[in-house]
Amino acid sequence: MPKWTPNALLVLLAMILVACSGGKNSVQTSSRTDPGFGPDGAPLPWEQPVPKAQCTPGDRIETGLQGQVPMVDRVSGRSLQGYNCNLELVGQSAGEGASWQMAWFDSCAYYDTAKVIGINTNGTTFRPGQTTPGVAVIDVSDPSAPAPTTQLTTTAMLDPWESLKVHQERKLLAAVDGAGSGGSAYFDIYDLAGDCRAPELLSSSEVGTASGHAGVFSADGLTYYGSDTGTGIRAIDVSEPAQPALVLQGFPQGTHDLSTSADGNRLYNAVVGLGDGATNGLAILDVSEVQARQADPLVEIISEFFWEDGAAAQHTQPITIAGHPYLLFVDEGVSGATAPLFCQRGLPPFAFARLIDIADETSPKTVSKLMLETHDPAHCALTLIDEPGLFNYDSHYCTVDDVNDAKLLACSYFASGLRVFDIRNPYRPREIAYYNPPARPGYQPGSNYNSTGICGSSDWTTAHPRFVLEREEIWFTSQCNGFQVVRFSRPLADLL
Repeated sequence: MPKWTPNALLVLLAMILVACSGGKNSVQTSSRTDPGFGPDGAPLPWEQPVPKAQCTPGDRIETGLQGQVPMVDRVSGRSLQGYNCNLELVGQSAGEGASWQMAWFDSCAYYDTAKVIGINTNGTTFRPGQTTPGVAVIDVSDPSAPAPTTQLTTTAMLDPWESLKVHQERKLLAAVDGAGSGGSAYFDIYDLAGDCRAPELLSSSEVGTASGHAGVFSADGLTYYGSDTGTGIRAIDVSEPAQPALVLQGFPQGTHDLSTSADGNRLYNAVVGLGDGATNGLAILDVSEVQARQADPLVEIISEFFWEDGAAAQHTQPITIAGHPYLLFVDEGVSGATAPLFCQRGLPPFAFARLIDIADETSPKTVSKLMLETHDPAHCALTLIDEPGLFNYDSHYCTVDDVNDAKLLACSYFASGLRVFDIRNPYRPREIAYYNPPARPGYQPGSNYNSTGICGSSDWTTAHPRFVLEREEIWFTSQCNGFQVVRFSRPLADLL
């Protein structure tokens, strides 16, 4: 009798599931019909997988569902090649892997690495085998050969988690101490004005008492909002960057990453919940008294908007499309133990990005959901076996090409890689390209994802991407493959 290994059994199971679904062609496309228009003549929201990108001949296209790294590919080694559609790799600096976030200024990129497990001789926690802890500084003046220049190793920079952000106009890089999603009150801020390859430390100090996790500069760069889902938000005055000062602390709890309006008077909060329809979603706050630096400032809730088809709300970004205000909103996590429960309720098993109309800030409305075929509850049997665990095909961070006139949206979708969408019509988004980095066997000590060596099966793309439109490039990081530059393989105009 043949001996069946666990991997062989998983391959057999995947093949059976594909066969039971009607064959390869039936799982590669979901039924999509235009939702049409409502009684008032307005287009109805898009609430299904978006149309798939039309790839270039010779691309290494996905073999299963849109966004999927199927178990057959993971076990056979096909995922070692990665997948690409209308995007090709230009340059890479893999280093020791990456963590959750990337920021940029001019010709430089900055990405964080993990800081948990183990003790070195100085008493600082770090990843076993990691020789370059902290924030990696990458010179991308030659996109084909991005090169590390230094590491930032002050307290917050050793593990800023999701808080690593740059204010472009003020040329400042800042972060709070995430330290394994439960750091101290340290806040670090650097000057980038001299040489982006060698940031100059302005301050590394405790500000307030709350722990760090995520954070963002206000639009004018005079306030940094640090957030933590357990201890709430800290508003930090950075008008004098070398002397940051606490303005307000502790409002409200349950907040993940966030953003501000152009005038700084509104805070758009991602409110973390379990996707029960009552606690996960958006809160719009009036922070005008914080912005005006009034004594004992009050913060008021203008509106809340929650939904059940998502969980672990991640981040927000206000954008304008064709002159109309929207909010880009991204949920982080449904998968893991929660995913089968969502499937049982007929809900998507993984999180995704969405576009929300905020013209009336008292009544926000979703106009489209940036779902892939992996998010379709009809495919739960095919996707839940791929990588049982906390994250799989979830979304994490997204960025538009121009916040004042957005046409393109690039998203990090964990195991689905980097996805690019055309959002010129926010009610009818479509995918135009993707790049899913190859699995990378071997322990990557700078990656949170690879603590168990799973980089050999797939990768996780989790940080903010950057559009460099003059070269039709996108910069991004993935946890196993580090920093990467990809370029559209056809003129971008041909894809729109």
